[in-house]
Amino acid sequence: MVRRKALDIKKDILKILKEEGEISLRDLDIKVNTNSQTIKTQIEELEFFDKVVVTKYPKSDKTGRPFTTVRLKL
Repeated sequence: MVRRKALDIKKDILKILKEEGEISLRDLDIKVNTNSQTIKTQIEELEFFDKVVVTKYPKSDKTGRPFTTVRLKL
């Protein structure tokens, strides 16, 4: 298995956000094909550099569980 570089994962994240708009972290880790911890780490860095906006919701209408979404910063 080839390990992808963090930069490649960030590029994938930004490309998906550009195409999709706002997306949940769960859906993002599926589309990027990596684990949730990697997504969280990369999103934290993109948020630090003011590239994305992270929104935490207390409850999903579908599942009743809390969830987090991310979108590109305008």
